[in-house]
Amino acid sequence: MSMQIVEKSGDGLSRVFGVTVPVSELNAALDARIAEITPTLNIKGFRPGKVPTAHVRRLYGKALMSEVVEKTLNETTQKVLDENKLRPAADPALKPEGDMDAVIEGKADLAYEIAVDVMPDFEPVDIATLSLKRPVYEPTAKEVDEAVDELAKQNRTYEIKTGKTVKAKDGDMVVIDFLGKLDGVPFDGGAAEDAELVLGSGQFIPGFEEQLVGAKPGTDVEVKVTFPENYQAENLKGKEAVFEVKVKDVKGPVDAP
Repeated sequence: MSMQIVEKSGDGLSRVFGVTVPVSELNAALDARIAEITPTLNIKGFRPGKVPTAHVRRLYGKALMSEVVEKTLNETTQKVLDENKLRPAADPALKPEGDMDAVIEGKADLAYEIAVDVMPDFEPVDIATLSLKRPVYEPTAKEVDEAVDELAKQNRTYEIKTGKTVKAKDGDMVVIDFLGKLDGVPFDGGAAEDAELVLGSGQFIPGFEEQLVGAKPGTDVEVKVTFPENYQAENLKGKEAVFEVKVKDVKGPVDAP
């Protein structure tokens, strides 16, 4: 198939080509495709394989030309790559130019632009000549102690405290139900049941945990807080809220043996 190829730009590893396939080539390919399928057609009013070419073109011309154009794009794009000895880093981007409806109707040349990024030229390296050095970090004694302490906290268990004098303190875990409200109205995501919270852990917003210090099991606590300005929920940023909290249990930490 004859075609015209023009290199429009070749800066760095990017290449842009303009490709034009004459309408005569497209129509010739269409005629060949019609001739190929005509013997297989069975259309009412005609004997099998005896459908006139003009009738086939009228019924299926546009659909068949679409096939021809798609095949032409694939073949000519590959030809551009092969003739210019290009190794594409990714699939080329094709940009049709002109009136594609006219192309499908067999009245215009197929013109399009190919944009492709190519692989750079390089000399392969013999892997036997390479050496690798594994980076090793030497932690300080303080960092080791901090890591061990953090692991101990993560694996710490808690036991329910009993007795009339039990009060929650920093480091204790409280089991709570809570309901948060803005101006007296509950808000989405502001309620939970049987939530476990370690006081002093900073799991909740600033000011929440501190107000539960001293709370006894079975008591209700009203917690007043202000959401930070950088809080993730847009509707809560900087808002004052009141949480109705029921302290169900207070648990003390049990260090691993």
